[in-house]
Amino acid sequence: MKRFLAIFLLIFSLCLALFFTASKPFVLKGPEAVEGVLDVRGTDFTSQVYALSGQWEFYHGQLYTPEDFRQGTAKGGEYIDLPGPWTRMGYPKLSYATYRLKILTPPGQVYLLHIPEIMSSSLIWINGEEFYGAGTVGGSDADTVTGVRNELLAAASPNGTLELVIQAANYRMNGSGIFYPILMGRDTVLIHHVFWQRTVVAAALGGILLIGVYHLFLYFFRRRERLYLTFSLICLTTVLRLGMESNALVQYFLPGGIGFVLSRVFLLLFTLHSLCICLFMVQAFSIRLGRFLRVLYLVCFILPMAGICVLPYAAAVNGMFIVMIPYVISIFLAVRTGNIGRDPYRLLYLCSMVTYLFYGPLTKTVFEGDMFVPGIVPNMFLILSQCVMLSRSYAQAHEEAERLNANLEELVKQRTAQLNHANEQLEASQAALQEMISNISHDLKTPLTVLNNYLELLGDEMIASSEQERTEYLGIAYHKNLDLQRLIHNLFEVTRMEGGTAVYHPEWVSAGKLMVEADRKYGDLVRDKGITFLARAEGMLELQLDKNKIWSVLDNLVYNALRHTPEGGSISLCISRDVDNRAALRVSDTGEGIAAAHLPHIFERFYKVSPERGEKDGSSGLGLYIVKTTAEAMGGSVRVESTLGKGTVFTVTFPAR
Repeated sequence: MKRFLAIFLLIFSLCLALFFTASKPFVLKGPEAVEGVLDVRGTDFTSQVYALSGQWEFYHGQLYTPEDFRQGTAKGGEYIDLPGPWTRMGYPKLSYATYRLKILTPPGQVYLLHIPEIMSSSLIWINGEEFYGAGTVGGSDADTVTGVRNELLAAASPNGTLELVIQAANYRMNGSGIFYPILMGRDTVLIHHVFWQRTVVAAALGGILLIGVYHLFLYFFRRRERLYLTFSLICLTTVLRLGMESNALVQYFLPGGIGFVLSRVFLLLFTLHSLCICLFMVQAFSIRLGRFLRVLYLVCFILPMAGICVLPYAAAVNGMFIVMIPYVISIFLAVRTGNIGRDPYRLLYLCSMVTYLFYGPLTKTVFEGDMFVPGIVPNMFLILSQCVMLSRSYAQAHEEAERLNANLEELVKQRTAQLNHANEQLEASQAALQEMISNISHDLKTPLTVLNNYLELLGDEMIASSEQERTEYLGIAYHKNLDLQRLIHNLFEVTRMEGGTAVYHPEWVSAGKLMVEADRKYGDLVRDKGITFLARAEGMLELQLDKNKIWSVLDNLVYNALRHTPEGGSISLCISRDVDNRAALRVSDTGEGIAAAHLPHIFERFYKVSPERGEKDGSSGLGLYIVKTTAEAMGGSVRVESTLGKGTVFTVTFPAR
């Protein structure tokens, strides 16, 4: 906010200084003419400039020369207060007239007169001699040639009297007669006064021109944004338009003044300038125009341009008020976006737009005769506000780029860390894969070796000489074959789990029926080992699980308990209610138990309590890993409790009802 206030105060100070130096003329209110006579004999001209205001003689519809006044043939005179148009007297705008003023001065003094724009052609005599002409004054449109310019003229009064006779005619422009004041002063004072204001105006227009050219270069060579091009066109049209405005600089480069064609060019520049301002607002506030509004904008700018080319000057000027419609619509749409209240820079631009709309027409109508270059202050305020918006946009884009660069650097660091972590995981996976291949090879080798050995013994009649020995060897070979089948089955299960191809179909399964099937599958096998076996379920429980995958869990738990439970022990399967609509499936044995140090790791893949014991009992280290992964995939969980020498209890929980 401090930065915004500093910028606002800077813009306000520049516009205020421009108002007092370039817009407000340094002219004091001196003596006024009374009935066509102005007495300045007691007036101090050493440091001041005065306007020839007051009552002038006025002859509407007549073109008199100084000779007519000397001969007394001038008739129909009246008095008119100047400066001001003759329309205030009720006369038509498109007509002609003659002015006359006698100025009483000290004898022998030389004065400088600043002749302003006289609409739209004029001819001036001083003490009977023709001093000034702009265009051709005539009594009809055909006889009149438009010419508008201003000039500095030196006038001497040897006998103490200056007589001004001015003919003016207007048939093609908007003003009429002596609209701006004629200034009078000593040569050095008036030249300094005019030169100072021309210098300030030239500096202001030069600054606007440099701003426009700079942003034009930005558009072509750096930032291809239409907003920069639109702003450049605003600056360039502003310089050209204000250069042709009242009392402006372009007239010094046109000896004949601004004629009919250039006056139309001035109106075209004004319309083009208005179009660019509306486009800038639409682009700066990201306003989306529908088809109807686009057509309306187009019509509101094409009609005035067409009118400038074909209509009379006064009608063309009145038709230019149509361009106010897009201005009002653009401001309304900008306010409706809701971004103005949150961004003080946009609010500043909106204030400059409102000031431009009210101040511009006001100075061109009510205060134009009292202003030096009326439009320079609102245009400067508007351009500086637009320039601030563009600078703010550029700064925000730069900050956003820096923020994105910082984020990109941070993202690169994160991605590098993730890549390093992924590489570490890949190395760990490769090591685990090698370990897995080694374990699989070893785990497959053990039962195959035993199976081959006993099959070889069966073929040796000297060793397996009796039926009892052959039956015993066949039983051992059969059980090793079962171990081999379970190992291969577990390997397939692990492959499907880790490859993401394992599919689960949970459904409601009766706990009682599940235990009946478990007793039928495991009961005889366990009891043949001299171990007590029990499978039971409480009440009418139903478990939500995959009725096919559950056997992977039970097979691994039961066969694991069978390997580590000695003859005379017991193995039991029990399903009972648990908390929160869940049921617990407990597989208990009275075997050798597991040391507490191994309990946190027994569900890890290929983990074995001891390699020697794994080789002895055919354990692959995959069974409990499959139990945990399968149970969790079916919405369950698994935990273990064990005491060395007393047995182990595995508890698997499932959703139940």
